[in-house]
Amino acid sequence: MGRNIIWTICAGLTVFFASCHDPAAVKNAVKNTDVVIHPKDAANFKQELESLNDSSRVQVVLPDSLPVVYATEDEVLNLENGIVLFGWPRCPWFRNAVEPLFEFAQEEHAAIYYLDIHDIRDTKELIEGSVSTTKEGSPGYYAILEKFDAVWNPYTILGVDSIKRISSPTVLFIEKGKGVHIVVSTVVSQTDPAVKLDSTQREELKARYRKYFTT
Repeated sequence: MGRNIIWTICAGLTVFFASCHDPAAVKNAVKNTDVVIHPKDAANFKQELESLNDSSRVQVVLPDSLPVVYATEDEVLNLENGIVLFGWPRCPWFRNAVEPLFEFAQEEHAAIYYLDIHDIRDTKELIEGSVSTTKEGSPGYYAILEKFDAVWNPYTILGVDSIKRISSPTVLFIEKGKGVHIVVSTVVSQTDPAVKLDSTQREELKARYRKYFTT
């Protein structure tokens, strides 16, 4: 097969073939439209997560073929249909979520758009009883907050229900340009993110992702 790259999707035995100049296409998770998967995105995402295994208590092992697309803020804002993963590689909750998320994606032949929010998110602190923004977020981050305002949960950690921020990890389902569903964090039974999800918890988390996808 020469320079061809094999993309295997776990459900059944569906295989996508693509050369370096002809990226693989899988189905978008919400409306089943084609989306291009670049091999370099899969390799970069796998390297980002696995390169931290020596310094993180949460070990991550991902397959070589991942239906992941690195997205910019503008691309998320203009996405008509799809699933977006927000977070960053060092976050232990994020590290717990990625394996079940991509198992779900491969089983459903779905693509996951990924946006690292570590450096673009605002920072808020409670100072002398008042909430203060100690670091501004990027314009694109604020635009994402505004566009999908209806779907975000209140950021109640600081005791003010009106504040909204994007937590890591958050999985956002977009349909017809609107946010229609989110899955935040992992599962209720996980109280320590340094302890990796067991098999039962992984299946529970996958069911959380699949709940909207199958309705």
